[in-house]
Amino acid sequence: MRAGRQVALLGLALLLAGPPAALAQTVAPLAGGPSAAPLVVDAPEPKGEGVLPVMTLDQEALYAGTKWGQRVKAELERRGQEIAAENERLANQFSAEEQSLTLLRQTMPADEFRKQAEEFDKRAVEVRRQREAAAEELNKRAADEYYAFSRAMLPVLAALMRERGAVAVLDKRAILVAAQSIDVTEALIQRIDSEIGAGPLQQGPNLPAPQEPAEPSEAAPEPSAPAE
Repeated sequence: MRAGRQVALLGLALLLAGPPAALAQTVAPLAGGPSAAPLVVDAPEPKGEGVLPVMTLDQEALYAGTKWGQRVKAELERRGQEIAAENERLANQFSAEEQSLTLLRQTMPADEFRKQAEEFDKRAVEVRRQREAAAEELNKRAADEYYAFSRAMLPVLAALMRERGAVAVLDKRAILVAAQSIDVTEALIQRIDSEIGAGPLQQGPNLPAPQEPAEPSEAAPEPSAPAE
């Protein structure tokens, strides 16, 4: 029964141990980890010379609050559910197969059982590779979308900086105390939604969509020399 137990454990462990953990990482660009929020105080607008104009920004709230970030989150969640459902289907399929193979061992010649067990192992390894690839592709899509969003929003942020005369934008999570008046997260969300919208990944400022190659055209005949 040792070979049967090994087949059973391999079939179940390969499909149940890997993909769920990978799928949990797909929302990282949207959720982020816990961080200490700054102490927000009401303060008058800074005026006069000698003042260094700065703005603060909550990057996680910015992405999650935009139409782009909400679209990406919905797409990743939908695809993650599809991957999880396929993982569950395959896990049930392999579980049934390994139980059947274990029962056949009692009546099957040892050489034939060993051959089928090896084939089962190979299929289990290949399926795990495919499921891991699907989860990795989902994670890559999340990272690519966030990177594209970051590039696309920079011109909008730069325009807001010029309007407010700011020389720097600070991450809100790295500030201990800040005036609410310098937080531009909500204002930037509104501008991004208005000027960029929900994406898509291939388009946006500094991210032109790929152009299709032009169809080859027949060369026009050269004009004949005028008759003398």
